[in-house]
Order: sequence, then C-alpha cells, then structure tokens
Amino acid sequence: MTNEQREIFRKVLDTNWEVKELMEGAKKTGKFNKVLEKAKEHQEAVAELKESMGEREYENFIAMGRQMFAPAED
Repeated sequence: MTNEQREIFRKVLDTNWEVKELMEGAKKTGKFNKVLEKAKEHQEAVAELKESMGEREYENFIAMGRQMFAPAED
C-alpha cells in the first residue's frame, strides 16, 4: 500500500467511525442530514481507494482485514 493509499484508507476509517457516531446522535434527534453528508464523504473515499488500488486488490485487502480482526472461534 502506498503512502497515498494509506492516507485515503485513514479517511475511509475516520469517516466510517464518524457516520456511526452521527447515526447514534441522529437516532435521538431525528436529524439525519449530517449523517447523509458524512456517508457520502465516506463512499467517495472508498471509491477513491478502490480506484487507486484496483477493485480486486481492494476487495482482497478488505477480506484480509476482516479475517485478521474477526473474533476468534472457539
């Protein structure tokens, strides 16, 4: 992964976290505009990373991450 891709991935992670946090607040207030704006920003970052890495490499990268951080099976 290049430095540029790392920066994009950081944005993917950050915006994903922000969407989740904003969603919790929106559940209480009913105000979902900020959630939608941040979700759009997140999807743009994902698309940028896919374009930079290539679809196949991106999918492999995500699959490996899921395996690495999945809960251990008993």
